[in-house]
Amino acid sequence: MGLPSSLESYLLLILLSFLNVSTIYSSKPSKEEAVLFGGNFPAFYVIGDSLVDPGNNNHLPTMIRANYPPYGSDFEGGKATGRFSNGKTIADYIAIYYKLPLVPAYLGLSDDRKDTISTGMNYASAGCGIRRLTGKIAGKCLSLSKQVDLFEETIEKHLKTNFKTPYELTDANDFADELLHKFLKKIEKLHKLGARKFFINNIKPLGCYPNIVAKTVPRGSCDERINLAISIYNEKLRRSLPVMKKKLNNTSFLYSDYFKFMLGLRGPSTNRYSSNLLNTTGPCCPLDYDGSLTSSCKRRSKTCKAPDSTHIFFDPRHPTQLANFMYSIACFDERTICHVV
Repeated sequence: MGLPSSLESYLLLILLSFLNVSTIYSSKPSKEEAVLFGGNFPAFYVIGDSLVDPGNNNHLPTMIRANYPPYGSDFEGGKATGRFSNGKTIADYIAIYYKLPLVPAYLGLSDDRKDTISTGMNYASAGCGIRRLTGKIAGKCLSLSKQVDLFEETIEKHLKTNFKTPYELTDANDFADELLHKFLKKIEKLHKLGARKFFINNIKPLGCYPNIVAKTVPRGSCDERINLAISIYNEKLRRSLPVMKKKLNNTSFLYSDYFKFMLGLRGPSTNRYSSNLLNTTGPCCPLDYDGSLTSSCKRRSKTCKAPDSTHIFFDPRHPTQLANFMYSIACFDERTICHVV
């Protein structure tokens, strides 16, 4: 059983950065562009990892949490909600763009609330990935498969009433093919459940993130080996979407080149999204980050004073609210990194 026909216009947002390892805008937008960029969607469902987790991990036995200061220092009321940023995530800004409320964490909702909420839910879980075992070394998290199952449960129970792996793969192409195969299978399942409008975020340039560049030589330079492997997956993903569109009836994809955007924040200084005034290689918290796997933003970490004025990254693996806001501008206002497939 899938979505009833009256609910199939719901926007389902897929924001997958599940690997912890532009187009010219026409003056005459197509019908799909008009819908996906300007659609009046009644609800917004988020599937993803720590990039968009609003606090699901707060309710799981895991070490990967962000429900303490200085996380959330620039969020509404200065509250640490579980978002891995000093403020709003890109999922929050996308909700704002579509004039919807910020999407709540699924695990933080009571059954009564799940029955009555009509504007969407967020199933994202920090640390998890496409593979079931990804991130489990730190505790429990919601894998892609589990998140899709929860979405199915939402439909059946509520809507209708209202890179560490267990083994090593040496070939980047094989690894990308494996991940993409599993990812597309879940897209097909979501389609069977009634999802028709998909927002697909590709994988970020992890080789340029603070947890990696703190150890590169020279310090601060990107690990191009990691970025190349990610680029292989991203290209396969991009090329697969037109095929999926033909395969799945009445389906639209809005593709977001998050890799390109985050890479652009590093420079050169002529890049419209970068700034010589911003620290693009080190995190705001901890301010004295040394690249240690366990040296993330802790409760007593020393932090920068004004993250949205000085840094692109809030912690070693997640952007500041400023970067997330810049992303929303590039995607929806300028449309340089987001386009309809």
